[in-house]
Amino acid sequence: MNPLHLAQTAPAHSALRILFVAGDVSGDIHSAMLAREVVARHPDWKIVTVGGARLAAAAREAAHGLVLGDTTGCGVIGIGPTLPLLPRVLKLLRTVKDYVRREPPDAVVLCDWGAFNGRLLPFLKAQGVPSLYYFPPGSWRRGGTGGLGIVPFVSRVATPFEWSATRLQNAGCAAEWVGHPLLETVRPSRPREEIRREFGAAADDTLIALLPGSRAMELRYIAPHMVESARLLQQRQPTRSFRFAVAVPPGAAARVRRYFDESFMVTEGRSADLFFACDAAIVKSGTITLEAAIADAPMVVVYDVPMVLALQWQLSGARSRVPFVAMPNIILGRMAVRELLGPDCRPNSIVVEIERLLDDATLRAEMSDNYKEVRRALGAELPEGATARTATILESMFKEG
Repeated sequence: MNPLHLAQTAPAHSALRILFVAGDVSGDIHSAMLAREVVARHPDWKIVTVGGARLAAAAREAAHGLVLGDTTGCGVIGIGPTLPLLPRVLKLLRTVKDYVRREPPDAVVLCDWGAFNGRLLPFLKAQGVPSLYYFPPGSWRRGGTGGLGIVPFVSRVATPFEWSATRLQNAGCAAEWVGHPLLETVRPSRPREEIRREFGAAADDTLIALLPGSRAMELRYIAPHMVESARLLQQRQPTRSFRFAVAVPPGAAARVRRYFDESFMVTEGRSADLFFACDAAIVKSGTITLEAAIADAPMVVVYDVPMVLALQWQLSGARSRVPFVAMPNIILGRMAVRELLGPDCRPNSIVVEIERLLDDATLRAEMSDNYKEVRRALGAELPEGATARTATILESMFKEG
């Protein structure tokens, strides 16, 4: 199949052409929101996308859209899972470069995916194509030089964290703190009681949310721990009526069902609703932990990997350099939510933490107070949302030019 999908023939008159590039699921979501905002403001602009299903949908919905490449499944972690994808990713890189040479866009919007976009940036600079980096790599870092390699090449940066903007500005970059777009999307679809009923939980039931991720490796090593934790929790508290619901990204339910039987409700694209409805959550480390914090859901954060990756992590000294992996903890610089990683990510330990969350009102109140700080750090008090502000920054690049 031809990788180019023309949503509609480009207009005869000259209009701005914007190329969006995103590799992982969260980047695809945030970029698609931004692309739709840009199209809403400028219906005549051409939107070209290299991303997942959401960016592709945004291009197809636009009056003038082109899907240049598909990055679905490219957002993997670790050397082992990356190697099989290398030929595909290198081909994507060639496709993007060929397109830029052939039809230079007026600007390129890059979102996260530093391993790919970091290699694309110098090329764009050499071609004289302006770039806007939305969610720059290492934006969560508060110090060191990590993530600053983009500075000589990028035109503008829109970053979700205030300290990230300061670091980049101090390095000579035109960066702005725009906040996090999750604040715009993590909202309940209806009253909590109604959502709980949809997840099969009565008023006196205890609803436990399970967020295992969607990557194959994560499911293989994390999902079984969640399944066994649910079994053990029911065994330890037989008088309590538990309900367990699993939330995964759109399109992931089929592969998740390999691990969760019919006693678990599996839903796609409803993580926010589940967080607002649940009594406690077991959450795979990643951006999804920010959704839980925004929804004020008591959680324990888990992560496990194959032994070879665990050894690689240990030998590299990464654990000593990165004291936390859960985003709320990284943001606050302290242990606001419990992390169970590697050998600690086992059902017995997980169940102990869930029982503490269910039974200790003081612990839940402390966690809720920490979540308020997280939401402020994400830009809850900024005058404009991240998507709208980033679209304005993109517009200003052409006014400046």
